[in-house]
Amino acid sequence: LGTNPMDQAVAPSAPPPDPQPPTPAQAARISAAAWQDLEWGMLVWLALVTGMRRGELCALRWDRIDFAAGIVVIRASIAQRGTKTWEKHTKQHQQRRITLDEQTLRLLRAFLRHCQQRAEALDFRFPTTARVFSLDPDGSTWLKPDSVSQRYAKMCARLGWDMNLHQLRHYSATELIAAGVDVRTVAGRLGHGGGGTTTLRVYSAFVSEADQRAAGSLAGRLPA
Repeated sequence: LGTNPMDQAVAPSAPPPDPQPPTPAQAARISAAAWQDLEWGMLVWLALVTGMRRGELCALRWDRIDFAAGIVVIRASIAQRGTKTWEKHTKQHQQRRITLDEQTLRLLRAFLRHCQQRAEALDFRFPTTARVFSLDPDGSTWLKPDSVSQRYAKMCARLGWDMNLHQLRHYSATELIAAGVDVRTVAGRLGHGGGGTTTLRVYSAFVSEADQRAAGSLAGRLPA
C-alpha cells in the first residue's frame, strides 16, 4: 500500500467516568457485615477510610504502619493473572503516605495484638515484616486480590446490592470531597498522578456539588 490506512483511523472517545460509591448508609451496613469476621472487617474498614487499591491492601506489611506518626506508607501492590500472584510497584511507581485517624489506629493496634497472640498460641514467630492480611499465622503470605474481590461481591450480594470492592475507593474519595478536602490532597491519598487532574476528571460532578454547597455557605454567612 502506498499509504497506511491506520493513519486515518480515529480512536473512539473514552466513556465519561461514572463512579458509583455506596451511600453512607450502605457503607455503614457493609462495614457492620464485614466486622463479623475480624480480619475481613479490618480490610474493608481500611479500604473505606484510606481508598487503597485491593492489591495495595494485600501487599500491606506491619512495618509500613507508623503508629507514632499515625501514617501508613504504600510502597507495593500484589498483582494477579489467573492463579499466579506477584508483588510489584504501585500503579504510579511511587510510594505515598496516608494519614490515619485515631479510631483506625486503635483498631489496627488491637488487630496487631490479635495477630501476635494467634501466632504465639500456634508457636509461630511473628516478624515486623508480616503481612497485615494473611492466611498464615506468621503473616508470611499475602491474600489473592481476586479472592478479596469475590468475597466482597458475595457479601454485598447477601445485602441485596451488586457492588465491587473498587467502589469503596470511590466512597473514600467522594466523602473527602464532600467534607471540603481539596482535590490535590484527595489525589495524594488515592495515588492519582497529574497533580489532581485524574481526580478532578473522575469526580468532577462531586466537586461541583461541593462547590455549590460552599457557595451557599458563604452567602448564608453574609448579613441580610
